[in-house]
Amino acid sequence: MAGPWIISRDQRDAAGANFEAVLGRIGSWSRRTLLNRNAGARFRPAAPGRRVTRGPVTGVRIRPARRAIGARWAVPLLAAMTAAAVFLGWATISLARTGFAATQAAASRAGGPLVVPAPRAAGNLPRRFGARIDPASASIAAKVHERFAAVGTQLMAAAERADSGAAGKAAAGSGGPAGAGQAGGKLTAVIPSGLYGEPGHLDPVTNRPAWILYDGFDATGRLGQPGTTVTSLMMGILGKWSKVGPWRVPAGHRGGAANCTVAWLASTSVAVCGWATDRTMGVIASPVRDTGVRELATLLLKMRYDLQRP
Repeated sequence: MAGPWIISRDQRDAAGANFEAVLGRIGSWSRRTLLNRNAGARFRPAAPGRRVTRGPVTGVRIRPARRAIGARWAVPLLAAMTAAAVFLGWATISLARTGFAATQAAASRAGGPLVVPAPRAAGNLPRRFGARIDPASASIAAKVHERFAAVGTQLMAAAERADSGAAGKAAAGSGGPAGAGQAGGKLTAVIPSGLYGEPGHLDPVTNRPAWILYDGFDATGRLGQPGTTVTSLMMGILGKWSKVGPWRVPAGHRGGAANCTVAWLASTSVAVCGWATDRTMGVIASPVRDTGVRELATLLLKMRYDLQRP
């Protein structure tokens, strides 16, 4: 029984055919519109010196390339950049040299006062109290003490004269009395010393453990430049007839300057090393031939950690 609410198969087929016809008309209109809208589109290569960027197919957007710098401006610009690079390099080197010079100047004045009395151990070497040494070694020790004390006296006298002269010039410049430059106090010093055993080495005469002699000098005022002071010290130990001069060795973290040499004392070849800062100086010596200058220079670095305060 058919009615308006019943859709027969024939009606469904007719509706589908009508719907397909509508879609066909829409698709035909879309294609015509697209073709008509893009009918004027042409693909053209970009002109020389111009770069193509992405854009729709209906048109091509082009952007002009960056303008190259001409030779008129390139040469001055390159010269300016070169000058700037040279200036930066010079400034870097100057700063590095200034810092290095300041570090060296600070190191030359480094190192505090000496330990007084001499410590019981220095550089892992024990101090020998009341130890007996053979007469030849005793003569060497006495010679070192004598020459060391003489150098200290000469350095203090020179420092006092320099201070008096500087004070006199200052007084003359300020209009003070003529004798005002000599009002400064007299320099004094303490001289710690000790005899330290050297394990692993035997004295060739007594067949006992060898020793390292130490003498120190701690003044109440400046003795002078460390390099000059240590050179004077070593030349004083060597004696005026010596033909062998001292040579520089590392001074270590206590700063100052250090020298080593070989001295002929009491008919014996003795290795000697010494150091100096602005107010202190010291020397160590060993009469044992097995203790060479290189080994003694290494001992100097180790012993200074205990002989001198930072």
